Amino acid sequence: MNRTYTAKFFFVIVLPLGILLILTGCLQKINSGTGEELDEYDGPDKAFEFEFNRTKDPATGNIPRDHLLRAMEYTDSLKAILPFQLIAGYGNWTERGPNSDAVGISNSNTRANSGITSGRIRAVLVDANDGTGNTVWVGAVAGGLWKTTDITASIPTWTFSNDFFSNMAISGICQDPTTPATMYFCTGESFFNSDAVTGDGVWKSTNSGATWTQLASTTGASFDNCTKILCDASGNLYVTSRSGVFRSTNGGTNWTTITPSGLSTSRFSDMEISSTGRLHVSAGIFSTCAYRFTDNPSTVTTGTWTSPTSGYPASSVRIELGCNGNTLYALPSNASSQVPTIYKSIDGGANWAATAAQPTAGWASGQAWYALAVDIDGSGNVIVGGLDPYKSTDGGATWTKLSDWTSNAGLPPTTTEYVHADIHFIKMYGSNRVLFASDGGIFYSSNSGSTIRDRNTGLRIKQFFSCAIHPSTTNYFLAGAQDNGCHKFTSAGLGSTTEVTGGDGAFVAIDQTNASNQFGSYVYNHYRRSTNGGTTWSSIDYYVGGSTDFGQFINPWDYDNANDNLYASGEDGKYVQWLSAPTTSSITEISVALFNSNGVSAVKVSPYTSNTVYFGTDHAAANCRIVKATNANNASPTFTNITGAISISSTVSCINTGTDDQHLICSFSNYGVQHVWVSTDGGTNWTNIDGDLPDMPVRWCMFVPGSNNTRALLATEAGVYLTLTINGGSTAWIPSSTFPTVRTDMLAYRSSDGLIAAATHGRGLWTQPYYSVVPTNNFLLKGKWQSNTTVELTWEYDGLNPATSMDIEESTDALHFYKVGSVAYNGKNYSFIHSPGQKNVYYRIKSNETTGNDRYSNSIALFKTAAANELTLQRIFPDPVQNDITVAFNLSAKARVTYLVTNISGQTVTKKEEYLQYTGAYNKTWSMRGLPAGVYTLTLVCGNEKRSQKFIKQ
Repeated sequence: MNRTYTAKFFFVIVLPLGILLILTGCLQKINSGTGEELDEYDGPDKAFEFEFNRTKDPATGNIPRDHLLRAMEYTDSLKAILPFQLIAGYGNWTERGPNSDAVGISNSNTRANSGITSGRIRAVLVDANDGTGNTVWVGAVAGGLWKTTDITASIPTWTFSNDFFSNMAISGICQDPTTPATMYFCTGESFFNSDAVTGDGVWKSTNSGATWTQLASTTGASFDNCTKILCDASGNLYVTSRSGVFRSTNGGTNWTTITPSGLSTSRFSDMEISSTGRLHVSAGIFSTCAYRFTDNPSTVTTGTWTSPTSGYPASSVRIELGCNGNTLYALPSNASSQVPTIYKSIDGGANWAATAAQPTAGWASGQAWYALAVDIDGSGNVIVGGLDPYKSTDGGATWTKLSDWTSNAGLPPTTTEYVHADIHFIKMYGSNRVLFASDGGIFYSSNSGSTIRDRNTGLRIKQFFSCAIHPSTTNYFLAGAQDNGCHKFTSAGLGSTTEVTGGDGAFVAIDQTNASNQFGSYVYNHYRRSTNGGTTWSSIDYYVGGSTDFGQFINPWDYDNANDNLYASGEDGKYVQWLSAPTTSSITEISVALFNSNGVSAVKVSPYTSNTVYFGTDHAAANCRIVKATNANNASPTFTNITGAISISSTVSCINTGTDDQHLICSFSNYGVQHVWVSTDGGTNWTNIDGDLPDMPVRWCMFVPGSNNTRALLATEAGVYLTLTINGGSTAWIPSSTFPTVRTDMLAYRSSDGLIAAATHGRGLWTQPYYSVVPTNNFLLKGKWQSNTTVELTWEYDGLNPATSMDIEESTDALHFYKVGSVAYNGKNYSFIHSPGQKNVYYRIKSNETTGNDRYSNSIALFKTAAANELTLQRIFPDPVQNDITVAFNLSAKARVTYLVTNISGQTVTKKEEYLQYTGAYNKTWSMRGLPAGVYTLTLVCGNEKRSQKFIKQ
């Protein structure tokens, strides 16, 4: 049955100076008699389910986080050699940010600070290496690890630690007080929130954060979803997670489970260490909560924790703790995710009682299970945070609201200060300093919260789901951000943005034939529309039966530029048909039996055949389907199942066309499946082209503009990947070397200047012309040992003249090359077999151009050892070592290599693993600064082979 819906409207007005005026609040509620849903920043439980289902391995029902780590290692190993191996100019991506964005969401009150936001931050550390307290580290959720050396600056300089951390949910950071150069961070969000990012264990630095290494002891499931990591005064390490409480007394080499016995749950939501040495833990995440403490954390066992004597609050959701000396506060969430009563202990947690008064009712905004924080300073002042922060200077007898992120019914503003909604961390330190971490980044006060200013400029951690490019205005883009609405870009290069609509920002579009028409979207089928080029926006919200959301949480849709129609996911087995979208306010749902009761997960309007739309589905009810709709704008369209031989229990993440409707490419976002397929006959037959692509979600796919089944680009969980030659199961994929190793959700293309935009989920928006992605003249040489005596060389070259010939040149030192053969021009693809006569050899190709301007390919190294000796350790240096050590070795086949450093007793003190994609010579360097003086052994392990050498640490 087809259904027609009429929209409910409200308006969003963009004012000068980037001040955004939204006639709505943060709370998700239905206004009596109107059915209007107010924008809410995040729908964590629904988004968790959405993201989990579209990425889980269908065979196991779980997300194999180790697969992503391997994919990231593989990506980084390729990037390490790409600048040398690829021709100049490849992959010159430009970061567009936002470097900052203005929100200042309000309707009647005037702010002293309109607010610059970034992305979600859960982890903050004031660096003990800096006695001034100005150096601050922040760990973002899927945005990396960042550092500033002056948090007091109105625009601090933020330094990004490592691309490798861009996909990680960093949930806690701590420092060894006995050796401040030793730092740790833990990963994985525990509260079942929207990111669905499982952790990657615990990471350690022994050089003040310059380099980090994953602790091999934390790669198991126990450390997948960490809530807190702390060091005690003796340097012992403690971690709480959804799996319990863990202790290490040797810097993370080994762990002991010290989860208190007798509890009904192993999910731990918080942990605090008092200045008295007492360790406090809070159990319960959506489970019966409990609290325990111990004065002997370094020796406590599961059965020797102490229970509170009286008054500790009950909760079945979560309890957050704050601690200073013997004074503690507890914030218990009730079933409605509110905190109606705050509790306090003045005897180290033995006895508890409700504070004399409470902040404004509803201050936790119904999201206390997800966003909750508390801290106490040495004077007894306490600050709590949920939606907004509140402070008490008299032990909870009175409370003052410190900031108001937006005007909310029932939560009247009492301040003009601004901290973004959903506060996850509060730190009071030094002389009246306060740090707030929230879904909108990091905020700082130098006067105990009386004035609060953002410190987000330069903290480039926006999590975008989508992007769109203006057809004619060079630097105009739209992008939809998790927790941070839809953003408008207008700056050249890295610049600021304006948040033009609120709530979660989902898909966006700009009419390519009439750019006055622009669209954004909130969750499900809630749309934001501008008909005056993005100056003002109205909201059009659709519900089933006037009250129920429908479609996907982040709902896929596509806009028909030629006919002004919009097609989207609807209820399971249906799609949404919104005709004349710029001018109308009603939609129709079309039932499609061929969807097999699945939900629509990808939509593509054909740019070639009017009113033809391609739909891809999820796998909610059965294997996915790809369905072509002709006359999709009619009440009874014609549907064709073009799934063909693609029989996968997976989610179709994207469908795209080449230069016509016969050439199609589609991608899938689940782990454990074949991810990329192409068709040359309109979907009758499909060929998988995964080739050497790692097992990871592919979220978007497109042919390189003008290319059909030749070259393609992918947006993957580890950044943008490219193939220069689509070749079925032998397709070779390479990452863009200047693009971050971060989840990338969408690619967009502008035909007028060939610009490609990429929306990342953690590192903002990036752009580059496609001819920079894929140069006009490709000259990429690859090689491998074909046998113990011969090598096979292959390369691709688009010669400009049929008279061109190419010489194969060999070298033993990568400096002096000699001709060993030649091939005649044959169009594009070439190969050559050679017997070099030695094990270590370099090759390059010389193109003898008729113009006399000879061109050279990249140079490659092919090092070959004896068949039974795939790994050769040549030397380690310097020896003795004071700071950094380098190991030189040869690898004759791509493989996973483990590096171990053991002490004289045989204990492992350092361990690292990585997948090396290319054969040949490697030099690997890492810090030994944290090692005590002594004799150590460095060991390389590759398969069944092991190579060791001793060295001295001075």
